[in-house]
Amino acid sequence: MKLLKPAWVTHEGRPIFSVDIHPDGSRFATGGQGDDCGRVVIWNMAPVLSAEVEKDENVPKLLCQMDNHLACVNCVRWSVSGRYLASCGDDKTILIWQHSGSGGTVFGGISTAESWRCVATLRSHSGDVLDLAWAPHDAWLASCSVDNSVIIWNALNFPEVVTVLRAHSGLVKGVVWDPIGKFLASQSDDKTLKIWRTNDWKQETSITEPFKECGGTTHVLRMGWSPDGQYLVSAHAMNGGGPTAQIIEREGWVTDKDFVGHRKAITSVRFNNNIMLKSLPHSNKPQQYCCCAIGSRDRSISVWLTALKRPLVIIKDLFNDSVLDLTWCTSGHILMACSWDGTVACVEFEETEIGKALSASEKKALHERIYGKSLTVPNSLTSNTIVETPELLAVREAQRKQLNSTPTKVNSVSKPNLTATTMRGPSKQIETRTSDGKRRITPMFIPTVVDNGEAPQPFSSSTQPTFSSSTETKSKIVIEKREDIIAPNVSKPANPKPQSQELISSSMEVDKSPPNVTAPKSSVTPEKVNGVAAESLDQPAPLTSKIDKSNFSSSSQPKSEEPPKHEEKPKDKEKEEKKTEEKVEKAQAIPVQEKVPDVKTKTGKRRGRPPLSERVDRLEKTEKSVATPAPAQPVQTPAVHSPAKQVTVVAENELKLPILSIDKTLNVQIPGCPGKVLTVENAALASPFGPLNLVKCYFNNKSVNTKGGDWEAVLSSKAVAAGCNAFLCAVCCEDCTLQVFETMYGRRPLPPLQLTSRPSRLIVSRGHVFVLTVKGMLSVWDVPARKAVLVDESVAHLLDKNVSVVGCQVLESGSPALTLSSGKLYLFCSELKNWTLLGDGRDPVQQSSSHLLYATAVTQSGNVSASPLPPLTALQAACKGHFRSKVPTASGPASSCTLTFLEQQMACSRLLQSPRDYHLWLSALVRFLVHEGMETRLRLICDELLGPAHSRAVSSKSWDDKILGLSKHDLLRETLIVVATNLSLQRLYSEYNDLLESALTSK
Repeated sequence: MKLLKPAWVTHEGRPIFSVDIHPDGSRFATGGQGDDCGRVVIWNMAPVLSAEVEKDENVPKLLCQMDNHLACVNCVRWSVSGRYLASCGDDKTILIWQHSGSGGTVFGGISTAESWRCVATLRSHSGDVLDLAWAPHDAWLASCSVDNSVIIWNALNFPEVVTVLRAHSGLVKGVVWDPIGKFLASQSDDKTLKIWRTNDWKQETSITEPFKECGGTTHVLRMGWSPDGQYLVSAHAMNGGGPTAQIIEREGWVTDKDFVGHRKAITSVRFNNNIMLKSLPHSNKPQQYCCCAIGSRDRSISVWLTALKRPLVIIKDLFNDSVLDLTWCTSGHILMACSWDGTVACVEFEETEIGKALSASEKKALHERIYGKSLTVPNSLTSNTIVETPELLAVREAQRKQLNSTPTKVNSVSKPNLTATTMRGPSKQIETRTSDGKRRITPMFIPTVVDNGEAPQPFSSSTQPTFSSSTETKSKIVIEKREDIIAPNVSKPANPKPQSQELISSSMEVDKSPPNVTAPKSSVTPEKVNGVAAESLDQPAPLTSKIDKSNFSSSSQPKSEEPPKHEEKPKDKEKEEKKTEEKVEKAQAIPVQEKVPDVKTKTGKRRGRPPLSERVDRLEKTEKSVATPAPAQPVQTPAVHSPAKQVTVVAENELKLPILSIDKTLNVQIPGCPGKVLTVENAALASPFGPLNLVKCYFNNKSVNTKGGDWEAVLSSKAVAAGCNAFLCAVCCEDCTLQVFETMYGRRPLPPLQLTSRPSRLIVSRGHVFVLTVKGMLSVWDVPARKAVLVDESVAHLLDKNVSVVGCQVLESGSPALTLSSGKLYLFCSELKNWTLLGDGRDPVQQSSSHLLYATAVTQSGNVSASPLPPLTALQAACKGHFRSKVPTASGPASSCTLTFLEQQMACSRLLQSPRDYHLWLSALVRFLVHEGMETRLRLICDELLGPAHSRAVSSKSWDDKILGLSKHDLLRETLIVVATNLSLQRLYSEYNDLLESALTSK
């Protein structure tokens, strides 16, 4: 036996709480405290075992160091295959690491021989995570925490949670798997050791007798289970007032034996993974046995054989502090231990001392002889439950056939995969030369090594790559040089169009004016101007012209109601300083984009924002001038406007929205009426009492066979906005009146309606007219019914100085919907008489939700695949960022956020009376609940859809078998098909399937 303590294995003198040897034996990992963080280090095993290799400077000792944990690391464990390394710590998280190639120099200047990347972060514990254990088949990972819970993770699909075990009433400090895969054991400070069945995750037994006298004096309680499955050895038990390691036999969970001899509490127990074979002194023939190592707070380690009554060896005073963790190599001849004092010890046994390990085939044969089967990977990721009913078996078989016949799953949940897609690195580097001679290199993503699904190769210094400037990868990169061509900035067009041709509209196609129209030719584009365009659901659009900049703040000049009079300089110095400060504030508020054109100065440098003193002088000159304001410039499209120009203006505690205006003429093709044109012409006719304004509607192609005819109407007040569709035409006038006409014949269905102020938005949608005034008062009229849906409802409380209205719609019911620049979507509900929030693209709950995994009509990229779109989904799809978010993990807070968001979507669907939306989000909610195994919530949904089981029941008279026109029983049948995908819910499926058949039969 050799005893080794490599001094170079250290966390800079800080405690090392865990150690584990890789299954290939070439490396080992340690976890503990780092420099203001938790530290995981992977070391080379060869320098530990060989003094010659240790002295060789070309052989690296530290292979990789990971400081990703935010707090101390409590445990590190390699998976059975060696593909993954799991680490947990006081930051409540579990990190899954995977080998990603050869190393280099990481942040901080540390040179590493290997590179390991975090492929999954598991967050569900609400407290420090103390211990980890991989299942023998690598399909599950168990973790325990001070939050009194044990979580079983699906290792084949991180970060999915299989189940959460919550029976302990104290800190859970250790977990261990039965090597056969049938049981899981957990030990806690509540003085119990619990055994759990893995087929249904129920408690098999709870052992309390050996732990009644124990106190919570140990940092961890790491148990061990013998490789033959016959014995479970606990940590920190008491017998006769002394510390022991309790032996629990598998047969009947008997606790009549223990390991004694340590003077302080047992912290860690670790069995050798091999079943050993050796001729013992009291036996003439070779005997099979198991080997167990025990570490204690008394700083000593003892090694026991199950065939001997006394320990094989006791190593005392090996450390200066408590032993915290133990690990055996796969061959079974090397034992390592770590301590709170920050050191690691290695014990190397000879075959004559510890025995010879059985081969894998001999070990498998032993398991089959004892238990009738060997270890196998479970068919279900959630449990080993078998199908109990033929009906469920038939449903699952039909689902399997459908899955094989169609390439896309319909009712199953798409889940993230740890296997990365094949990606190639960049083959060329783009270098751009700017006009001032500077060089810009476009950054490119260089992918990590592709995960081939295999464990890393055993580390060997002879296979390490060499790094040079002439590597093949570098020689293949071609530098492509480009010149940065900057287009000249033209401040004004050569031949500016008249202002009457500057028109705005939205969401519609517009033809040019017919030849026989006296007004100049104009065109309307479906773009917004200054963010003030109006929208419609069925493509009717407002017909407006230039924005009247006199009613709201412009982006080029600060707005003032009257030119300020020149005042003499006050004599009082305080008043003078106050006036100067006000000028500085005004000068700072002057936008730079239009006041300083993007041109180069004589020095060749691009001119930037003028100095503050220059802006103050310019402001003083502006205040002194009493000249009339310059004519308004032609309205620009949103493509050349920054978002800051579209915000709402709040002045003197009064909300003022952008105002609509028509300067001279507006000429637009009416949507839904091919060839029919609406023309609005101000001051078209003269009269002794003043100018008259004309509204005309006519066909520009007389050969088209359409209903209706040409008509015209005269208005006494100047038109400032217009909107139309195939049914109605609406015109707002300067005197704040609303004129409504029938599109076909020009009749007036309503007298002029008086508005409270000038319009900021005008929409004509079906038979409804929508008007939003500059003071934020919203009104909607149902013209065919001659009634008001909404009158002067204020939207001021929805807006502030940084939020503006970017979209308006009128639903078929007449309810108005507003989309704000903040990403929020509001709908006014006449039944609730309140604004309801339908969507928020920046909501943390929505962004943290993983609903994109369950809504089949919404792809993970955020696109909505259903066509045509359901009403709610269509409204939310237009809301900025509503369906565009990363898919977070489906555990912990993300699970709660997903449930909250999906239930909110269902409530919004019922509010909108949209059956398609309700069906979409009900299906998504059911898939989520089935995936998470939330049986109680599923029962609530099934009870609501099932109704009374018999038609003679009292409640059957008031129960409606339809919801939003959808059959509840049909929805229940679809729900049960999804429930059948989770075997742990098969009894729920059988119960409600029988009740549904009974309800259908009794009709």
